Amino acid sequence: MSRKIKTILIGTSLNPPSDDVVKAGLGLARATGARICLVHAFLPQVTYSGGGAPFVTPILADEVVKSERMLLTRRLDEQVKRLGIRPEELAGTVLEYGPPHRFLIDTAQKVGADLIVVGATESPRMAKLFGSTAERVVRKATRPVLTVRGTRAMPPKRVLLPVDLSPLSADAFRQGLRVLNQILPARDAALEAFFVMTEYDRQGLAPEAEPELSGANAGRELARFVETNAKDTGWTVAAKVSMGYADEEILARMEEWDPDLIVLGTHGRGGFERFLLGSVASSVVRNAGTSVLVIPPEAALEESLAREAELQGMRV
Repeated sequence: MSRKIKTILIGTSLNPPSDDVVKAGLGLARATGARICLVHAFLPQVTYSGGGAPFVTPILADEVVKSERMLLTRRLDEQVKRLGIRPEELAGTVLEYGPPHRFLIDTAQKVGADLIVVGATESPRMAKLFGSTAERVVRKATRPVLTVRGTRAMPPKRVLLPVDLSPLSADAFRQGLRVLNQILPARDAALEAFFVMTEYDRQGLAPEAEPELSGANAGRELARFVETNAKDTGWTVAAKVSMGYADEEILARMEEWDPDLIVLGTHGRGGFERFLLGSVASSVVRNAGTSVLVIPPEAALEESLAREAELQGMRV
């Protein structure tokens, strides 16, 4: 059995655009019977010197932090009221001074969050320089992370699941289906497994790939992958193969099929990509025009262990 979603942590910037992020997390909570924890981290106000160069006061006076906390608490309360969040749906609100990505990760661990929800959109200039908060959270999180973009249906009606046929990808695929089982118990969404055959696959150079993987046997391998890993989940998953660069083809398929959600792991063949989030996952999180559910290695491993335990139980 997959870990039941009981607590969903939602990062909010408290401004109107973050309402869509909170609504998405709230929609999932209502679908799963979970409660939400709203979290906001604030940084010191930036001031400017006479020359126009920004600097941050090294020591914030207690009264300044206290005043800002009171103002933000009021805004947080207003957002709860504005979105119609009922008291019984709210596990708590947390507001603290510090870097947002670090605070979100720490709080998720403290409250035992089963799913983290963050916005995918922020200042393009800051994201380019330092990476977005969403990317930073995905790099460090040990629980699935939903990066929300736009106002897509949540729970989703159409889900794209990119895979690379490796055991690591299979673990993430199964965990993604288990999460979907909880947020879509009626199994009423259209799902598509999407495999991009690269030049390395075709030449038999990619780890764990079939030698000289052609378009025809790539389709057979993907069908076998889906049959094996979607078995007993209640889902019917379509399969589609493309060829090219993985991130470019995934984004192109997104434009063509228009899914409400993309589900993928942060690592693939060999697992070493986790060091930098994984170029494919990173590109999809940054550039996708829709929400992305990212399954980190720890959550995928949990699924693998659960599956092994189920198989052991069947053998006894």
